[in-house]
Amino acid sequence: MPFNPALSKQASFFESQRRPISQVFAVTLLAIAFFTVPQGLGTGWHEVAEWLGFLLLIVAALGRVWALAHIAGRKNRELCQSGPYELTRNPLYFFSFLGVIGFALAVQNILLGSVAAAGFLAYYAGVIRGEERRLRILHPEAFPAYCVSTPRFWPRLEVPATTSNAPIDMGAFTRGLGEVFWFLSAIILADMLEWVHLQHFLNPFTLPFRVRAA
Repeated sequence: MPFNPALSKQASFFESQRRPISQVFAVTLLAIAFFTVPQGLGTGWHEVAEWLGFLLLIVAALGRVWALAHIAGRKNRELCQSGPYELTRNPLYFFSFLGVIGFALAVQNILLGSVAAAGFLAYYAGVIRGEERRLRILHPEAFPAYCVSTPRFWPRLEVPATTSNAPIDMGAFTRGLGEVFWFLSAIILADMLEWVHLQHFLNPFTLPFRVRAA
C-alpha cells in the first residue's frame, strides 16, 4: 500500500509517552544511584562490575549509532531490515537496554540494575507492541515475513549479511546522536559518583537495608 504519513504518526499511549517517561525513568535511576551505595563499593567484584558497565555503555552508544545510520529518517516510511535490523527488529531499544544495565553496573549497584531492567522491559514491551500494530498496517506483506525471520528484541548472535545503501537523513541522525552522548557521559558520571561516595560527602543508604554512618 502507498505510504500514509497520517497513519505513520498514529501512536499508542506507550509510544506517545515514551520520551517523557524515559526522562522520568532516567532521573529516577540517577537519583537512586546518587543516594544509595552498595556495600563493598570499589572493592573486589564491584570493580569488575564497574568495568563491565563501562563496556556495556560503550557498546550501547556504538550500537545506537549503528542502528541510527540505517533507520534515521526512514522509520515507518520503509521497513528497514539491514544491518542491526537483520539481527533484531528493535536494535535501538536493545542497545538502550544495554545502556541502562551498563549504568547500573558502572555504579556497582546490582539491585538497581535488576529493578531498572525489569522496568525497562515491562514498559518497552508496550511501546514495541504499539509500533508493530502500525507496521503491520503500513507494510502488510513485508512485516509479517520480517517477524518470522527476525527476533523481536533479543538479537541473533551472527554477523549481518546485508547493509543499507539508502542515504542518511542527517537531521534525524544528528538528533539521535544527542541520546548517544548521554550513554557516554554516564561513564564519567558513574566514576564521579563512586568518588563522592568513597569520600563520604553524602549520607546515603547502604544497600540493602542500613544507612551509612556520617
